[in-house]
Amino acid sequence: MDHRTLEQRARAFEHVFDAVVVTDLEGNIVDWNVGAEKLYGWSREEAVGQPVSILHVKDEPDRTAEVLSAVEKDGKWAGEIKMQHRDETIGWIESVVVPLLDDDGQPCGALGINRDITRRVHNEEELVRLATTDPLTGLPNRGLLLDRLEGTLRRAERRLHCFALLFIDLDDFKEINDHGGHLVGDRVLKEVAQDLATALRDCDTVARIGGDEFAVLIEDCSGIDDARDVGAKVLQAVKRSIEIDGAAHRLTASVGIAVYPSDGHEVSTLLGHADEAMYRAKTRGGNWCE
Repeated sequence: MDHRTLEQRARAFEHVFDAVVVTDLEGNIVDWNVGAEKLYGWSREEAVGQPVSILHVKDEPDRTAEVLSAVEKDGKWAGEIKMQHRDETIGWIESVVVPLLDDDGQPCGALGINRDITRRVHNEEELVRLATTDPLTGLPNRGLLLDRLEGTLRRAERRLHCFALLFIDLDDFKEINDHGGHLVGDRVLKEVAQDLATALRDCDTVARIGGDEFAVLIEDCSGIDDARDVGAKVLQAVKRSIEIDGAAHRLTASVGIAVYPSDGHEVSTLLGHADEAMYRAKTRGGNWCE
């Protein structure tokens, strides 16, 4: 079957709202409808003859061969895939691709029906962000910390390596909050969060777990000495003087450390050990890592 016949068969989809893209067996665009023009930004005249890879996101693997192979083998391919608009904006489509057969029943091309799901994907991503992020500081929240801690524990068990968990409590934060009010308190929490994230590595998880308490998960940790070095960075990052109504208020932190496997083999045990160590640091007068 020649390209003209493929085009004629594709005309039935001209007024379908979804984007319809017809390709030959080499993955070159043979035809597409008005829906495809709206979705991708190219006119039919501009698109026909181009490889379908022009619709794929640059710097990501070209999945054309994978999709066509699945269509030939299974009679259909369905999935969600990133797309690139003519103006290079990135979106998401839900796609179903089926084979086109010639008069002898042999594959001669493929027809894809694509629906824009970019808004849905972004809404889902936003829901995940809201569920896993502290709204004040933008840091991971307690729930996300626990999820990452579970994953880190499983990897450490398989690979037989150490990791550390640090609990951080701000010393005398209540006094700052009482004297300056919640606006000052919130500003201090945001500044501390930013400084902690800046002081530590990108691969470490810095989380706000509630009130004036933070936590740090160090996945790549050689042992207690390494964890104490991170604890010292935390103390330095938090330490500051805050002026409220002409009076200086000193802010420091108490840090408690738990190291796997020496301090426990379960998430609950490690959490408890880090919490107890933090309170021991507090009994020493604060500005201490235990």
